[in-house]
Amino acid sequence: MKVVCVQENLSRALATVNRAVATRSTLPVLSNVLLSADRAMLKLSATNMELATTVNVGCKVESEGEITVPARLLTDFISQLDADPVTLDLNEDSLDLNVSSGRYHATIKGIAATDFPPLPAAERGPTLDIDPIFLKGMIDATVLATATDDSRPVLAGVCIVLRPDELVLAAADGYRLAIKRLEADTGVDRELQVIVPRPSMVELSRILGDNQENVEMVITPQHTHVVFKIGQVELTSHLIEGQFPNFDQLIPAEFTTRIVINREEMAQSARISSIFARGGSNVIRLDVPDNKAETITVSAKSADLGENSGEMSAEIEGDPTNIAFNARFLSDCIGVIDSEQLEIQLSGPTSPGLIRGTSDSSYTHVIMPMHMAR
Repeated sequence: MKVVCVQENLSRALATVNRAVATRSTLPVLSNVLLSADRAMLKLSATNMELATTVNVGCKVESEGEITVPARLLTDFISQLDADPVTLDLNEDSLDLNVSSGRYHATIKGIAATDFPPLPAAERGPTLDIDPIFLKGMIDATVLATATDDSRPVLAGVCIVLRPDELVLAAADGYRLAIKRLEADTGVDRELQVIVPRPSMVELSRILGDNQENVEMVITPQHTHVVFKIGQVELTSHLIEGQFPNFDQLIPAEFTTRIVINREEMAQSARISSIFARGGSNVIRLDVPDNKAETITVSAKSADLGENSGEMSAEIEGDPTNIAFNARFLSDCIGVIDSEQLEIQLSGPTSPGLIRGTSDSSYTHVIMPMHMAR
C-alpha cells in the first residue's frame, strides 16, 4: 500500500474516526485505525465493537493494500505536520507503515488488517434520507434525557420511530421524557422502532455539525445495527434490544394550570436559582399564584448556602399551584427549546410538568416533580 494524501483532509478524517476507537480493550487491534487503500480512495475505520466510524479520504493511490496502526499515535503525528502532502507507504513484510511529509518521517508498527473485526454491512433495509440540520436538532433535543446507567438498558439510548408520515425521536430516564417529531415521508408502510445507544447519538450529532449533506439512515434487515451515511462519513451502531416505553401514553393529557413565559427570562431565573440549588438537593421551586397576579416566582434554598427568589411576568390560566423540579433537568429542557415563549402545563405539585415552546409543537418535554422541603 502506498498513498499520498492532503495533510488537512487526512488529519480531519483521523480526528473523526479516532472518537470510535476503544479506550479500554483486551484486543490491541481495537486501539488501531484500519487504513484501506482502494482505487482513488483511502478508507479509515475504527470501532469499539459498539460504535464504528468510517471516513473516505480522496488520495493518490499508487498501490492498494491495508493495515491497522495505533489510532492515537497516527492522529497526533499527522495533526502536527505542516500542510505538505503526506505519503503512507506500507512495508508488507514487516507491517511497518512509513509516514513522510516534508522534512518529517516516522515508522509506525502495525497489526495485520485481517485481525481487525469486520464491520456490519447495511446494503439493504429500511432507508431514510433527512436534512442534517433537522436531525442534529432532533438528537440534541432528546439525547439529554437518556439514562446514564445501564439498570434499564432500553432507557440508555434514543428511540427512533419511523412511521409512514413521521420521524420521531424519544428518550427517557425515568425522571424526564423528551420527544421530538418531524413530518417526513419515511418510506415505511408500518411503524418501525429501534433504540440507538446514547454514545452513538452523541457522536452522530458531532459529525452532523461538520457536514451539510443529507443523512442516509439504513437499518439492517435483522434490526441489529443502524448505519448513518453523511457524505464521506459512515457511522455504524449496534441497536439496544428491548421494547421502549409507550412514550405517547406518558404525556399528560390534561392540566389544571397553564403558564406562558419568556424563554430567556425563565432560563436566566433557572440558572440563578441553580447556584443555590446545588448546595442542597438541586431543587428549583416554581410558585404560581392566581391568574390575576400575572407573575410567577422561581426560587431555591440551601441550608448551607442560603436562598434566592426571582419574579417574572407570565400569563397564567387555571389554578394556583407550586411545584419543584430538578434544577439541571429544567435548565436542560429550556436550553434546547427554540421558541421565544415557553408553555408550562401543571397539575399540582405531585404530577409531571409538561414544557414546550409556544411556536413549536413538535417538541415535548415532561419532567417528574421533586419533593419540596417545608
